[in-house]
Amino acid sequence: MFYHWGEVQLLLPILIIILLVYLSYRLRFFYLDELPRWAAPALFAVKLFFGFALWAVYTFYYTDRSTSDIYKFYDDAHYVHLAYSENKSAFAGLMCGSEDTSLETYTGQMKNWERNFNKAVPFNENRFMIRLNALMMFVSGESIHVHTIFFCFLSFIGCILLLKLFQHFAEAGKKKWVILTILFPSFLFWTSGGLKESLIILGIGLFLYGFLLRRERGFAAVLIFLSGIAILLLTKYFLLICLLPALAAYYIFINRTTPREVILKYAGVIVLTMILLQCIAPIDKRTNFARIISKKQKYAIAEAKYMKAGSYSEVPVVDSTMVSVVTNLPVGLWNSMMKPYIWQNRNPMMILSAAENIAILVFLILAIIYRDRKKTYDYNVLLFLCLSVGLYFSVIGIMTPVLGNLVRYKVVMMPLLVFVLLYIADLKRISFSKANSR
Repeated sequence: MFYHWGEVQLLLPILIIILLVYLSYRLRFFYLDELPRWAAPALFAVKLFFGFALWAVYTFYYTDRSTSDIYKFYDDAHYVHLAYSENKSAFAGLMCGSEDTSLETYTGQMKNWERNFNKAVPFNENRFMIRLNALMMFVSGESIHVHTIFFCFLSFIGCILLLKLFQHFAEAGKKKWVILTILFPSFLFWTSGGLKESLIILGIGLFLYGFLLRRERGFAAVLIFLSGIAILLLTKYFLLICLLPALAAYYIFINRTTPREVILKYAGVIVLTMILLQCIAPIDKRTNFARIISKKQKYAIAEAKYMKAGSYSEVPVVDSTMVSVVTNLPVGLWNSMMKPYIWQNRNPMMILSAAENIAILVFLILAIIYRDRKKTYDYNVLLFLCLSVGLYFSVIGIMTPVLGNLVRYKVVMMPLLVFVLLYIADLKRISFSKANSR
């Protein structure tokens, strides 16, 4: 019996989905406390649904493949994959970072191998995504649906790691509610499919799980932590930088646990970080943190205007001084938390994001009103998460003038923000929790 290539391309994704769903059901790694065994496969199925929805949007709505975020890496990866059959030395050069002029036969046909605007970034994230897609093509046969499945699964692993981490710090009875941290539609949409955000979630999951559970997991946690660092360096190095002050503060005087002591040490680390950044700024332009932010903002604005972005929104212009950056961080935090405003919406995804902002604000108010006054909080973990989210949101809020991009960038830290609210809230005093427990 002979099969047409189209039938094979349809059969392969189905077989891979069946295998991955089976693994997510059978492997103990995917088990979640206080949740049924089918919870993980169901979550993966939801990720797949949003992953294929993302593919549909970028296939039938945004039809320019050269600028379509899932296709621009995938299409360029074709030429890297082609090099393997035509010129294996060229393939090795493309995969390993060679700058040999002989590679121009292939790089000349790619549209995203070079970054056109973001010259302030030391790591070329585009090339990493292109290389990863090229490697996947050895299995996928260049079926983009297989790529969607693989990216969904990598993001799914990151989600499981985050959920396990949250459950570790949540008390009994509240562990099942941590699933809410990853069920926001914008999070599911932007972290499923062939975007960098799928890998960023995997990196964040590995990084935080390995870091915060180092004592419990030992050497394995160190390897997990280092893997997370590597992924974040290659996909979103700026996020990793934003995590470093919180990382340092967490382990300084780790045995001091009173609220006053923990607040003082985090405040001290913030002050010391600003002093350190000011001291190293004159050494080299690559160590000038304020200059990097200023340049990234400049290129983001230039790109937005060049592409005539429909969701462009003014951001406070910062210069290459720490004073300028620090004084505008509160504006950046407001932008990340509150934008897009409900009246700025021009498409369904923006409306959804605005609704989520309102939901988060309401949840914040409820968490404060219904906080658990009898609970002994782990203030070190609480402030670690708050500083990580707050600093990242503040920075992207002043660097990102396009609201669509801002929504994408911030969703990767949304689970941490939602968990903080769940952590401090007394769910037994909230009506929906009472009704569910009857």
